[in-house]
Amino acid sequence: MTTAMAPTTSTAPKLAKFKSSSLDHEIYAANRRGTIATAAEWKALRASVPGTMPGTANGRSATATGSAASTGHMTRAASTSSLASSTRTMTNYQEYKMEIINQGKCLCGQYIRARLRRAGVLNRKVIQRLRTILEPSSHVVYEVFPALNSMGEELERMHPRVYTNISRQLSRAPFGELEDSDMAPMLLNLVAKDLFRSSITWGKIISIFAVCGGFAIDCVRQGHYDYLQFLVDGLAEIIEDDLVYWLIDNGGWLGLQQHIRPRVGEFSFLGWLTLFMTISAGAYVVSNVCKRIGCHLYSLLF
Repeated sequence: MTTAMAPTTSTAPKLAKFKSSSLDHEIYAANRRGTIATAAEWKALRASVPGTMPGTANGRSATATGSAASTGHMTRAASTSSLASSTRTMTNYQEYKMEIINQGKCLCGQYIRARLRRAGVLNRKVIQRLRTILEPSSHVVYEVFPALNSMGEELERMHPRVYTNISRQLSRAPFGELEDSDMAPMLLNLVAKDLFRSSITWGKIISIFAVCGGFAIDCVRQGHYDYLQFLVDGLAEIIEDDLVYWLIDNGGWLGLQQHIRPRVGEFSFLGWLTLFMTISAGAYVVSNVCKRIGCHLYSLLF
């Protein structure tokens, strides 16, 4: 008595080793359309290829062999193309992430320099130290920094007690002394965790830059010029850990400029009224000047 052997089916290609351990796996899964993932899909593909269904006994072996080879090539090609597309997507995503982080570091260095200049502590040693910290800025930094600096300066003006003497407010050391290079980045990170616990907004992001500027003033006044590098790196870690995904969803750093810039072409009633009054006043002044000049010329000629 012979027992019928169950047909063995090859398992689907295991692509789990290509999965990223981070959030990028979602991008990988979204772009994995052409990959044969399960045995059921494998069978469905084999059944849909012409010539794979059983026919005559004489021609079955050659037809099945050719169909199996073409199916294998199709599957491998689909898997390879999908994996290549997913890899390109993840690579672009990682590059964009690093670009946002590097732009944040440049913005932090620029803000620290502007903050030290406003406080009157930007001396030659600080300038030399900042030159070693600051990297070549991109066009994004040049476009966004004026908005970031002006909003940060406004926060400092509105709440001077909050954004000055930061180390004395947060450190338990006597007179707010920064005992080592890790203290200021650690305190800045604690402020960021508490600040971004409930939500992330552009106002809070500007606020953490203002706090970083306050720490920079404390570092310079205490003579710790080399702490500025660790402070910039600390803010970069905050951007990477807490802000980078929110920044990606909100247009990157250029989203700040679009957020605070008023929309062009939208005039309120008060705006139209002001424009009308300005034009009317200008026309009245011009007409009076022309009338006076005409009267003066008439008196001279006649």
